[in-house]
This record gives sequence, C-alpha cells and structure tokens, in this order.
Amino acid sequence: MLKSRRPGHVREIAARSAENGCDLVVAVGGDGTINEAAQGVLNSETALGVVPTGSGNGFARNVGIPLRLEPALKLISDPSFRNIDVGKIDDHIFLVSCGIGWEAVIATLFQGSRIRGVIPYYTATLSTFLQYEPQEIQITAEPDGWQYSGRPMLFSVANMREYGVGVSIAPKALEDDGLLDVCLIPRHSLLNSVKYSPEMFRQRAWTIPGYVHHLAKRVTVTRPIAGNVHIDGTPIPAGEQIDIEVLKGALKIAVKPDS
Repeated sequence: MLKSRRPGHVREIAARSAENGCDLVVAVGGDGTINEAAQGVLNSETALGVVPTGSGNGFARNVGIPLRLEPALKLISDPSFRNIDVGKIDDHIFLVSCGIGWEAVIATLFQGSRIRGVIPYYTATLSTFLQYEPQEIQITAEPDGWQYSGRPMLFSVANMREYGVGVSIAPKALEDDGLLDVCLIPRHSLLNSVKYSPEMFRQRAWTIPGYVHHLAKRVTVTRPIAGNVHIDGTPIPAGEQIDIEVLKGALKIAVKPDS
C-alpha cells in the first residue's frame, strides 16, 4: 500500500502502476482521491478499484460499490470489470459531475473546512444561499445545437445520477451511455427551496419548478466572470469559456460480479 504525500501524487502512483502493467489499482479515499487515481489509469487496461472512505462517496454509490470496509475489500478480492464514461471539463476529468456557480461556491467552502463529513456541506449550503447571485450564462450543446441562456442557481453537468449522500440532480443519468446530463435549476425563494429540495433526495429533481435537463456529448459555457467550478466536489479555477465533453468508455472499473 502506498500513501499519497501531496496533491497529484495519487495520479502519479496510478499512472506508474498502469505503465508497469498492473491489472488493478485500488484507491482508498473519497471522490477527490478516486478522481486522481482515475486520471492515472484513464484509457488503459488497468482497472480502478475503490474502497470508499470519503464524506459523500458519490462514485461508490453510483456504481454499487459497498460503503462499508469489509464488503468493499471483498469486492476487490474477486471483482468483475466494466468500462464507464468519463467527463472532461477543460483539461480536467470528472467521474460523477462538474458544477458551475453555487455548487462551486459550496465546494470551495467545504474544501476550506477542517471538519469532514456531511455537516460542513449543509453549513456551506445554508450560509451561501441568500448571498449567492447567479451569473448570466450561455450554453451550447452538441450534437443537436441546443442552447440555453439564463441565471441558474444550480448548474451541473452529470455523468452519474447523484452527488453523494443520496442527493441527485440527474436521476436518469447513465455512466455508460456516451452522454452527459446537463441539469439546471433556477433560483427559488427560501420557502420554495425548503419545499422542493427533498425531491433531490427522492430522485425526483425533474419535479422542481423550472428544472431543465438536456443530453449532450459536448457542452460550451460562456459567462462574464471567471471563477471556480467543481469536479467531483473539488473546486478548481476556470475561465469565462468552459468546454465540457464526454470520453466514452474511457475508464475500466472493478465492480460487484452482478453489476
């Protein structure tokens, strides 16, 4: 077992393992660690295995990897394998989703918190809801040329159904269909937000008034001001134009035999 010593080290370890012909690289950690490991084995015959120990564990929940240690290790000892899609936003990849706007603000605050778990997520959500002012954005999606212009409160491009901890903005997303799910929710009053937010826990985000969903292979976003976006919950800086695409079947993963 090798321990990460710095940002990017997990990617280096995984890439070196793939270059050396390893059949399986196992990442122990949360979605950020898993994302780094995936970077190292992307487009190779080396599979990615996961033992989830993060706060939300969105990746593990989406692909059916057990959240408890013993069952997760048992899966790793006798796995099946399949290939899934990966999203790419500018020069970065995401496995679960990327988000622009309020989601990125929440991710940035969570990253700065010394406390782990779901409580800092909820704290960041509550503390920024009234202060956040959505930007005017324009979206163009391919291959059909679909366009959108507006000021969404939530804007996510999803490869998988849920962020983690049971919260889903793209309930019908499939990680192996060669498509990304573009999902937008407008700003609502605090009262309506409290009323409708449980729908995301019920896998029914489409019932929220103003919810927009579109399938795409490539997405271009323009906005007036650069700022952070998030990839699998990790905030990164991005410019006024953002390019997003799907990499079909680019990642081989270890799953339960019946998955």
